[in-house]
Amino acid sequence: MTVLGAVDADTMGVTLPHEHLLIDFAVMFKEPAAASDKGLAYQPVSLSNVGWVRQNFNANLDNLRLLDEQTALDEIMLFRRAGGQTVVDPTNVSLSRDPLALARISRATGLNIVMGAGYYVAAAHPADMDRRSEDSIVREIVREVTVGVGDTGVRAGLIGEIGNTWPWTENEKKVVRAAVEAQRQTGAPLMIHPGRDQTAPMQIVELIRKQGGDLRRTVMCHIERTIADERHLFDLAATGIWLEYDLFGLENSYYPYNPDFDMPNDGGRMTQILTLIARGHQDQVLM
Repeated sequence: MTVLGAVDADTMGVTLPHEHLLIDFAVMFKEPAAASDKGLAYQPVSLSNVGWVRQNFNANLDNLRLLDEQTALDEIMLFRRAGGQTVVDPTNVSLSRDPLALARISRATGLNIVMGAGYYVAAAHPADMDRRSEDSIVREIVREVTVGVGDTGVRAGLIGEIGNTWPWTENEKKVVRAAVEAQRQTGAPLMIHPGRDQTAPMQIVELIRKQGGDLRRTVMCHIERTIADERHLFDLAATGIWLEYDLFGLENSYYPYNPDFDMPNDGGRMTQILTLIARGHQDQVLM
């Protein structure tokens, strides 16, 4: 299901599985502590500060926002001209999802765009999430998949990305349970954003299993910023879940959301992927 309606899976062609065309990620903004850096935090990204922004990508507000529709259209046309046909945009309601803008971009570019549903991490949850029932979240997601978002008529084709942090919060677990039930009711694929700990993905997998979810229709995002140990990687791959490497182009080893984790560069990502292929998991890898 795309933002313009159903398409045959055989016509999806070359697909980008995780792109945020329009997003407001300011909820993850972290203002620098140093006075000399505070000014950089509020500057537009430019050649004069791009080196600092690359090292501190969560500390520059402009870097966390993709709000201009024409810019999004121009940039994704590079993919279209290179032969791309489909984009999966897992921006959900927590991150300023824009169904009508995605539909306009799809019409203008000729690209299939698959839109997400559900909720991101606890910091981005609505203020009343403590009081929301699991069943109400299920109904909301199911409606967005089967009817559309609000009165837009634009339907989600993906449940996710469903956000989780480390330590894992009770509200995040509630949303995962609701997302799995929505998957059971609709058959839609599920996409999981795991907490930043090597054990987090398997903990989420166990909850999905317990709730009766379909791991072969579930994607675990951000593998390269989460798992470095091969044992954890191979255990996760053995479950049959899809493994997504979606941070290509991020070449810094320093990862500000988890400074103790050594982020691989693109060469390191390919090494992990080749290791998975050598063990027979080539049909589970998304890039």
